[in-house]
Amino acid sequence: MKIFNSIKNTGKFFRSLKRTDVKVLKYLFFISLTIITLYGCKKEDDTDNKPVYDHSLIISRGSGAKIVLTNPVDGKDLYMSIPSPAVDDVKSLKAGYMCKKAVFIAKTSLKDYTMSIYTCDAKTGANTKAITGDDLYVQHLGSSPVAAEIAFTAKLTDVSEYFQLYTINEDGGGQAHISQPLEQVSGLDNKEYELLDTKYPAYSPDGLKIAFNADVDNLYSVPNSIFYGGIMVMNKDGSNKEFLYWENGKDISISDICWTHDGNFLLFVILDNDNNFHRRVKALNIAGNKVTDLTSALEINGVQVYDISTSPNSDRIVFNQHLGGGSDLFIAEYEIHDDVLTIKGSPVRLSNRESTGYSYYTPSWQLWDEN
Repeated sequence: MKIFNSIKNTGKFFRSLKRTDVKVLKYLFFISLTIITLYGCKKEDDTDNKPVYDHSLIISRGSGAKIVLTNPVDGKDLYMSIPSPAVDDVKSLKAGYMCKKAVFIAKTSLKDYTMSIYTCDAKTGANTKAITGDDLYVQHLGSSPVAAEIAFTAKLTDVSEYFQLYTINEDGGGQAHISQPLEQVSGLDNKEYELLDTKYPAYSPDGLKIAFNADVDNLYSVPNSIFYGGIMVMNKDGSNKEFLYWENGKDISISDICWTHDGNFLLFVILDNDNNFHRRVKALNIAGNKVTDLTSALEINGVQVYDISTSPNSDRIVFNQHLGGGSDLFIAEYEIHDDVLTIKGSPVRLSNRESTGYSYYTPSWQLWDEN
């Protein structure tokens, strides 16, 4: 009955309208319909133009002391900043946990060239501060993918000793010494060695282990010491150190150690001191101890690869290529078959220094919560 009365009243309303009133209502109806249609199209266009992210960012050092955060999906630089207050000689740049902070090494004093760890806001460069003291000379660092924590190598500034491993929180608290000078470790040949210098620490994807470059000396070959460089892994508290890789009898330096996102492989760069210091990129299957050489698949026109870093959530690698007087970022995809990692296709240029006006160095790939 209510519905019938409503329809009846509506009919009375339209019969009472003059012809001019009906024309006005029709005009208003078509105007409203047009506005709704245009708004819907605009909303759809806005959705189509929305940037695409993959919950990760690449941080790199731009020429001129810049900190650059790049979207790995489309290569666009989302943020570019300069640390403030200013620091000198920025090195070993990493993205902190969820890319909130930039973490890097810089000079503490122009007089003694002590290097300390600094952090700043990754997007703006603001709030730059040192989180290690003048008592440590810091050489290399790595950031955790699951916590606001940093692993680094350093030596005491007032003592001539080897670079040892430490961890520290991004706020400067919780510093821990997780290796000792001349600590005894077992080699791949089951002989005992003294741990000398440590370099290039890298957290595993779950944040529970740290891989690093280790230089060791054979305890039983004095005075004709046999010196080895290789890759070791340990728990993040420093326990259970063990060798994963070395090249017996070769004078090599290992750098740029990084894990694949599944935790099954380590990628690294070897500087072959016996072969004109040529840089070789290798992938190590941790469980099967299979090693693949990726060098030729990553080099572009024979130009060597620098500063490799693996994606925290996909089968990709980012690295530097120094081409034509500058440096750009390149992305390569990899695939795994029968426990062997190989490069899929050819590397693709990600950045464009000609359009941005600056080069890109030392890329580091980190998870991002898109905030």
